[in-house]
Amino acid sequence: MRFSKVVGIFFASLLLILSAAAQETTAGLQGTVKDQSGGVVPNAKVVVIAATLVGEKTISTDASGYYRFANLPPGDYTITVTADGFSSEKRELTLEVGHLPSVDFVLQVGKASEVVEVTSATPVIDVTTNVTTTNVTQDVVNYVPHGTSFQSVIQFAPAARNEPLMGNTTSMAGTSFNVAAPGNGNGSSQAGATVNGNTYGFSVAGGADSENSYLVEGQETANLIGGFSHTNVPFDFVDEVEIKNSGIQAEHGGALGGVVNVIMKKGTNEYHGAVFAQLENDALDANQLPPIAQYNPLSSQATTPWGLLDPQFQEYVSKKDHVSQLLPGFTFGGPILKDRIFGFVGFNPWIQNDERGVNYAQPGAGGLPGPYANLGVVDFSQNTRTYYTNARVDIAVTQKLRLFTSWLYQLQKQYGENLPSPDSANGQYNPSSAIAPSTYSHSLGYTAPNSTTNVGADYALTPRLILTGRFGYYFENYHDFGFPTTGALTAWDTNGVGATDVFGNPLPASLQQPLGYTNVANTNSFTVRNANKAIQGDANAAWFKSGWLGTHNLNSGIS
Repeated sequence: MRFSKVVGIFFASLLLILSAAAQETTAGLQGTVKDQSGGVVPNAKVVVIAATLVGEKTISTDASGYYRFANLPPGDYTITVTADGFSSEKRELTLEVGHLPSVDFVLQVGKASEVVEVTSATPVIDVTTNVTTTNVTQDVVNYVPHGTSFQSVIQFAPAARNEPLMGNTTSMAGTSFNVAAPGNGNGSSQAGATVNGNTYGFSVAGGADSENSYLVEGQETANLIGGFSHTNVPFDFVDEVEIKNSGIQAEHGGALGGVVNVIMKKGTNEYHGAVFAQLENDALDANQLPPIAQYNPLSSQATTPWGLLDPQFQEYVSKKDHVSQLLPGFTFGGPILKDRIFGFVGFNPWIQNDERGVNYAQPGAGGLPGPYANLGVVDFSQNTRTYYTNARVDIAVTQKLRLFTSWLYQLQKQYGENLPSPDSANGQYNPSSAIAPSTYSHSLGYTAPNSTTNVGADYALTPRLILTGRFGYYFENYHDFGFPTTGALTAWDTNGVGATDVFGNPLPASLQQPLGYTNVANTNSFTVRNANKAIQGDANAAWFKSGWLGTHNLNSGIS
């Protein structure tokens, strides 16, 4: 069988067996070529060239002078149009993900060797869609302040905002870091019982954070329990972020708010790379932390003729922790085989440290020392390591057939999962000084791997029929470690401090423990495994034709 027929059968099979949402990771380009009198120019040769494009793509205009390119990677392009009896015309433009701008050409009579470069043309506009889309491109990423992951630029889009009430607002007091343990459950909460692991969420087009769709290379990566974005992508891996907030296509029917799609960097025909590092520590933060509103833990409800009064209110100002975060890394990309195979790799670890001391000798209720007063100041630490890795390969089998595969992996591991409340900068009582230090053991922690894998193919079966296939796999897992699952757990139901045996002799020091003491850290919320998996496939056929009453596009797929 001819190669084109084999590929056609392959894509037809995909259309029958795959089931998922469409993945939008490319752009397109269309237009009409005319002469100076307004007549159409059929059979004109249109060529697009870009560093991120595998080789070049060429197409001829039809009888109506119409041309169209589909599935072009986003980036900067040079378009050249040539035709017999006319001068060549060249134009440069930038294509963004999800857009199909119309670029028309008017050729002048002359020799083909004469090239007219158009540098002040009207900006291209996509008139083929009613979707409201914001594309955060490389120039914005490079020059506009933002956070360390793609979620921080979502609010750049109209009708999108950072919404703290959609996240976990209990950030670690005394630090600039978020609660690292996500809504997957940890040593103090059951899986699914907590909310977004970030200190913020995002409302897009009035929808809640869980009503948004978060895609990486078109693959859905939202947490299956809470619906929030649970895959971070360092900006050094990001080529473009697309945010849709209205008029969203049917293939994203599960998104009642917005659709956020991250497009990763890819290799080009030139070798390029970067080595970078980012540092933040407590010395760079403000000297004074904002106060925390709370009830005074040393006060109690008072009885009145009309009922109970709330405990005394106080503003608790925390001492600053010694914190630091370091983000070193590198990226490298280029041709594996010139004009055929391109590769890109990146590695970006995120090293976070938080050190906090608690004075166990501070006076407690009634001014009396707490049960662990003899310990004095005890130092605790929380160390979080997140390793981001990215790899992508693009292959040009022929000018009609293009393949790609990409892989994003993040592994987060934390020691010292439970931290005590920080001491007060104003000498106020810290309730954590009455809790056994073993509760905050550095050996308690969690591990959370997270991976996103994509493969895809684009094939131009004919100049008018484009076939696309995608397959994606998303996996995340979370489990605590360090909590006892076997062995003896001893808890003191009564105060054993100062206790004696039947002969009046003092009990061993190991047995003289206060009420509620446990010999090891213990929790009923220990998470052994909490895994989420998502498999996504997409098969799509797009056909277009020009002529009677303009151009017509028919797009069909399976979901």
